[in-house]
Amino acid sequence: MFVALYTVAAVEAAGPADEAAIRNAWSLYTQQRYVLSADAFEALVRNSSPSSRLYYYAAAANKAAGRLSRAKQLCDYVSRHFSTSPESSYVQKLFPPDGPVGLPEHLKDKSVDELMESEEGRQALMSAVKPGASASIAAAKAAPNTSKKSYAPSKAVVKDTVFSSDMIGIEGAEGITQFDEYPDAGFESVLAAMAMLTRGREILAEMITCPSHQDIYIVRFPNSSSVHTITPAKMEEYGVKDKALWATLIHCAYSECNAINNFEDEMTVLTGSRAEKILAHNTTQSAVAAFIAEAVSKQYPIVCLSADHEPKPKLVMPSHAYTITGYDGASGMVTLRNPHGNNSKRFRLETDPSHKKFEQLNDGMFKMHISLFPTYMREVVRSKI
Repeated sequence: MFVALYTVAAVEAAGPADEAAIRNAWSLYTQQRYVLSADAFEALVRNSSPSSRLYYYAAAANKAAGRLSRAKQLCDYVSRHFSTSPESSYVQKLFPPDGPVGLPEHLKDKSVDELMESEEGRQALMSAVKPGASASIAAAKAAPNTSKKSYAPSKAVVKDTVFSSDMIGIEGAEGITQFDEYPDAGFESVLAAMAMLTRGREILAEMITCPSHQDIYIVRFPNSSSVHTITPAKMEEYGVKDKALWATLIHCAYSECNAINNFEDEMTVLTGSRAEKILAHNTTQSAVAAFIAEAVSKQYPIVCLSADHEPKPKLVMPSHAYTITGYDGASGMVTLRNPHGNNSKRFRLETDPSHKKFEQLNDGMFKMHISLFPTYMREVVRSKI
């Protein structure tokens, strides 16, 4: 039996966890080798400075390995010390705080409302609650359901999937690395757009399966009949090692798609829906704004491609793809992200000190007024998901 002989504590002298080691530990998890995965993450926890991402992964691995006390300890640390991080909400899903105790393992993650939807759930709930509560349960069972919440079953999870939407959301767009050997900012900008949307992350998670529970993954793009078998040898062959394993696998599968020739094809392949495109320089400003605003409001992935020449002053890279992440109709400012992230080149509009036309932000993000689009961007592409 595993016994934790140490507590979760900040390692002052340690540095960030090695990304390759994190990928290897997570690879063990996807192969359902949970004990080895948990041990690998514990080694990283002991020798790396604390981070919400690392501790969440370690908690998930420990829970899967049956080390519930340790997993709860790690979850508690994330909740207390990283309360504003995305992982703070994810750890609550590992151990839902409101679930009744004493339930069978396969029912413990369900809410009371969900338990009441099945006979098995109702019986288990009645057995789990303290004496005296059975009358309330029986009354709830007999009473009509007046809740407005719909309990229609959600879309079935693809068999043998190894990533959840939440897992992909931890790194999000930051998990995608730009590769000089395989330069394709178009694909990377579309992939980032998907990783930044809830439905997009769900689609990405459904693409990747591991039927053999070994270090062999299958990637199938939405609505495609082709499958791509990705192994460690292929990752080395393609020279692809993203920060996130899910991004590495999708990048490798993309490397095998020789039929992808343009921006629209990349959007169509990743979303499974036909892409829509407008040419910014041949379309009215109001039409471009409406095209962007609708995509942002409806949570569609949307990207744009800059002009092949270099307008003055220089504010973007020529013939470069960007992810559109927001639009403020009141100010007319569009928020964009360079897929190079922290390695993006920064720009400044000297004649606009109040940033009403252009504002450089961090992590490859910047804002550009919609009136500048015809000058700096030649096409805008989106897809409904």
